[in-house]
Amino acid sequence: MARQDTVDFLTAFAVGTVLGIGATLLLTPERTPRQRLAKQLKPYRKQMRKSYARARHAVREGSHATGEATADVMHAGRELLGDFRQEVSSIVDDARNDLQRMIEEQMKDVNKGVKRTRRRLGM
Repeated sequence: MARQDTVDFLTAFAVGTVLGIGATLLLTPERTPRQRLAKQLKPYRKQMRKSYARARHAVREGSHATGEATADVMHAGRELLGDFRQEVSSIVDDARNDLQRMIEEQMKDVNKGVKRTRRRLGM
């Protein structure tokens, strides 16, 4: 009889355990898709935070480097523009001087022609 009591106890215990597990599974509310996704992504959160931090750092460094490069390009452009203006000014001055010399030479020729004409006419 003791053996029968033990078997009955173990059978009742097993049946109770199975019924308890079944009731727990039936009464557990279903997870929403968002909760399921959050649970699946939980192991990757730390990795995602690190990746985000690295990306943020890279963007900041990239914008800083872009700013520096822009400043360098602007400085170089200003220098080139200054050199270009000086060169153009030099060319214009040379051309002006050449034209002035040519006009002076032509005026000398015109004055000689006027003097010859006056001598011929007796003026």
